[in-house]
This record gives sequence, structure tokens and C-alpha cells, in this order.
Amino acid sequence: MGTFARSAMTTVYTKGVKPVIFKMHPDKVHDDMITHGSWAQRIRPAMAAAEALLKHDDPALVTEAYDLTLRNPLGLAAGLDKNVAIPGILQMTGFGLLTFGSVTSRVCDGNPRPWFHRLPQDESLVVHVGLANGGVERVATRLVELREQGNPRYMALPFKMSIARTNDGHTGDVAEGVDDYVRSVQALDGLSELIELNISCPNTMVGEAFTGPEALDQLLTAVDDAAPAQPIVLKMPSDKTWEQFRDLVDVALDHRVAGLTISNLRKDRDSVTMDPAIKGNLSGRPVRELSTEIVRRTYLHAGDRLTIAGLGGVFDGSHAYDKICAGATLVELVSGLIFRGPAVVGTIAKELVELAQADGFARVQDAVGSRADLPVATD
Repeated sequence: MGTFARSAMTTVYTKGVKPVIFKMHPDKVHDDMITHGSWAQRIRPAMAAAEALLKHDDPALVTEAYDLTLRNPLGLAAGLDKNVAIPGILQMTGFGLLTFGSVTSRVCDGNPRPWFHRLPQDESLVVHVGLANGGVERVATRLVELREQGNPRYMALPFKMSIARTNDGHTGDVAEGVDDYVRSVQALDGLSELIELNISCPNTMVGEAFTGPEALDQLLTAVDDAAPAQPIVLKMPSDKTWEQFRDLVDVALDHRVAGLTISNLRKDRDSVTMDPAIKGNLSGRPVRELSTEIVRRTYLHAGDRLTIAGLGGVFDGSHAYDKICAGATLVELVSGLIFRGPAVVGTIAKELVELAQADGFARVQDAVGSRADLPVATD
């Protein structure tokens, strides 16, 4: 039933819904999704029924990561729901792990709109949000309220809170940035299963100040001292040379970092055709092979000392499986939802089982790193 339902929903989305919403500005589509979704998730029987149709459960998908047992290795990446507005909607799609944020210590208006621009021919979204969010205090209050309500339909899945440095006119030097991160870490202490430090958002006033080894070491030392209850994950850049990236990995290994999300948006836009006046960086397909190759090299370098989540250009099971075989324990996506629809998560989950078992693995997690010695094939 699930396979048929997902196939039908994919057809409805790609043939009916997508052509309509792709005629609308993506900023409006995103805003409407948050507004309408926050109301729709209150219809609990409908959410439960939709989840039963969309998700794909199989014992072969169960994944152990960060001392958590996840129903599958698929996670929602940061950026879609910054203020934890629609957890019920996102849970419905069948993920094993959700990421909310990125949030910042102060309320952040982000960059001037527009924030998004579609590149349908490249299956990419140009992103220029600049970390707009309601601030960590608002989000922390929201998380406490959800837990006090005791409503499993809202927060039944493990989730990760992504934290970034505030992007506004009050941004100062590295020391100020460290304090900014630490305030958010302290505000979210114990309120999620994981904390992700987003050190690599490319759409900010001061750039990526913490993607150098010395500054990153200062930040992680301060986070170590703050000692939050949750494991720490770093969201990594995509535009470093391997030598530069490896230096960041080595810094992470010297601290209480448990994992890496690889990788953030792609700055190099030479692979796509677009108006140079459009501001922003690339998600989706242009990131796919780049991030998978970084996953592979990181896995070979760090082994099982860090849990890797592969992110970028995941639209079907083969894309997710490539990242797993390269060394990713988890695979995250956002663009796949936009270009393929909400049934894509369950479809990928089913395809992962088929691909892993075709290679002789009883569980999908058994395939982690199985092809890490092979360079990533290009299209």
C-alpha cells in the first residue's frame, strides 16, 4: 500500500502541484508552507494517516548514531523550518531525524529579499536567506512548550538544533562570534538530541569566520567549556581544498565534536547557467558529487571517530546510497523535497534497502564506507 500511495503522491506532485507552485515565487511558497503547515499539523488523525502512507519502515533501515536508534538514516537538513514551526508536517514525511534552524542568539532579519531563486534545469535552489530566524530564546521557549504539551504527534522524532552566528550589524570580532555561539548553545542545552554548529553559512555579512583552524579551535574550546548535554555536530563548508578541510577535521577531533554534516551550499556557480545579478549559493544537484567526495575523504581520514551526515543533491535512493558507501552514516536533504515532493523520503528509504541488499548487506548501515576507497564517479 505504501509503495502505491507514494507513487501516486509523486505523480500528483510532479504533474499537478509542482507546475503550479513553480510559477509562484519560491519565497512565497516557503512562507505559505510554514503558515498553512502550522495549522494543518493540528489535524492529528490526518497527520498520522499521511505518515502511514508516506513512510517506509524496514528493520534493515534502523540506524545507530550518536547513541540514538533512528528508524532510518534519512534526515531533514537545516534551513526549511528555522523556528520549529511545522515539526508535525516534517515528521509525516518519513524522516528518521529532523534538523531545525539555523537559529542565532539574537533575532535576525536575514538578507534583503528575495531569498530563493529556482534553477529547475539544474535541480538547484539558489539560497540567500542570511540566517533569518526568530532568535534562540523564542525557539527554546517553543521547544519547552512542545515538550510540556506532551504531544507525540509534534515531536516524536529525534531532532537536531542548528546554531549559527547572528548575521546583523552588531557582529564583531572572533571573540564576539564565540560568545554569540555559546549563548545559543547554553539556551538550547538539553532541549534537543543534538546541537549542530553551522560554521559555514556563506550568505552573511562577515563571511565564514570559523572555517579557519585557529578560530574554529577557539570556538570549540568555548563550547567544550559550556558542556551542553547534547553531542556536537559541525556543519562543514563545501569550498575548501581537501588540505584545508582536513585541517578543520583535525581540529574537530581534538574537541568533543561527535559528527560532521558535509556539506553546506556551493559557492562556485560556474556549473550552472544563471543571471549573475542573482545573489546566493547553490543547493541540490550541483553539490551532489562534491559533497560525496568530501564525505569519502573524511571517512578515510577520520574513520569511525566522527559520525558523518552526507548532504547535497539527494533526490533518489542511489544518491543517498552513494553517500553511505562513501562513509556517511546519515544522509540529509531539503532540495529533494522541493523537486520531487513529500513522498521522496519514503521512496529513498525503500530504494536504500533494495540497493544495500543487492550488494549483500543485511542492513543499510552495514554499507557505510564500503566504497570509500573508490573516487566518486562524475555524471
